[in-house]
Amino acid sequence: MSKGIRIPLRYLLPLALLLAIILVLLLAPRRRQRERELEIERTAAVVEQVRSIGELSTAGFYEELVLTDRDESYLGELKRASGLSRLTGSGDFVIICKGRVRAGFDLTRIQGSDFSISGDTLRLILPPVEILDVVLNPADYELFSGHRTHEETTGILLQAKQRLQADAIREGILDQAELSAEAQLRRLLSAMGYREVLITFSKEYPLRPQGGN
Repeated sequence: MSKGIRIPLRYLLPLALLLAIILVLLLAPRRRQRERELEIERTAAVVEQVRSIGELSTAGFYEELVLTDRDESYLGELKRASGLSRLTGSGDFVIICKGRVRAGFDLTRIQGSDFSISGDTLRLILPPVEILDVVLNPADYELFSGHRTHEETTGILLQAKQRLQADAIREGILDQAELSAEAQLRRLLSAMGYREVLITFSKEYPLRPQGGN
């Protein structure tokens, strides 16, 4: 009758440790791969949730403008020089406008590379802050004096929009939009389970005035 191989007791513990080490080494790559897959899935889910917000409006600006289009014609100059403008009007076109400007972020531009997740810490790079729209509805302006054609009036209103945007930027609407967006997104992402949320902003500021931050 054959006898089985007997391993001395003193060798059993080292052998068991060796087998355990080999098992850990074999399973470690699979574990790291699974953790990596879970991280990719988590990142993709966060990206979709943030992108689904779409347009994030975080700052507004309101202003009332008075625009004057001076009558530079010979008749207009003659009226002013002769004093007739006090009786017949100068021919200058004056319009009063009330407009609104909104600034914020287009979150649909966010990509997976803009997110970095490590444990319960999330880092996010936002796209550049931008002017979302300048609103000047027909009900927001009135003619004060003078007369211009429809095309001329449209051109003057376009100038009003450009001035509204320039004034809003000069008054710091872009900085206000960044501060508000940071607070809103930090609350949102913290509610999703991230203890630390770090937000940075893309420093592409084509609209900022010379010398702006």
